[in-house]
Amino acid sequence: MPSVLITQKSKKAAENFQELIRGWGYDVAVTTELDTILDTIKTVKPDIIILGATADEPSSLKLSRDLRAKPFNINIPSLLIAVDSEEADVAFLTEGTVDDCLVSPFSIDDLKDKLEALMPSQLDKPKQEIFEYAGVVLNSRSYRVTRDGVPLHLTPKCYRILKRLLEKPTDVVSREALMSDIWGIKANVDKRTVDVHIKRLRASLNKGGAVNILRTVRGAGYSIDVNVL
Repeated sequence: MPSVLITQKSKKAAENFQELIRGWGYDVAVTTELDTILDTIKTVKPDIIILGATADEPSSLKLSRDLRAKPFNINIPSLLIAVDSEEADVAFLTEGTVDDCLVSPFSIDDLKDKLEALMPSQLDKPKQEIFEYAGVVLNSRSYRVTRDGVPLHLTPKCYRILKRLLEKPTDVVSREALMSDIWGIKANVDKRTVDVHIKRLRASLNKGGAVNILRTVRGAGYSIDVNVL
């Protein structure tokens, strides 16, 4: 049975998490104190760590930094419960101290999907670091993007949108999905915000007269596709 360790400052919240995730078929351990986390990791040997703020460490971002520096913890995938999209961006995109993020509040389905994506059955495969399509190359380790060998300078949000689209080229991703994945569920953004960033991304991709591959599907969303209509 795959195991999950949850760090959480509220014992009641931790128990609610524990009951919920156990119902999905996981063995779940919880800790609410910073000084017990490392010993618990050594004892439980979790497959995934869900990082929330603890009673004595109010910053889950700082906690992720501290844990990532521990050599026995470096290969355990972690899911950060971020207080806002800015904290999520720093942890996941800028510093890479976690493998994925959820911005609170979030849905049960989102949590389940994130856990399933991080499970060892997925991690047995080499983690994809290079995404390529139609001359566009995104390196998720170096955070560099090129098109036909020419570097593209993208904002963090545009980078994440492009990565999301390149994960499954030609598939259409809805505005709602992008809002949730890039800005977080509770972020105060609307569809026009997504449209503005798509416009910026398209302008970057099309520099030098390159063929437009960022497709807008009216009423549905966006995709990276050479068959642009």
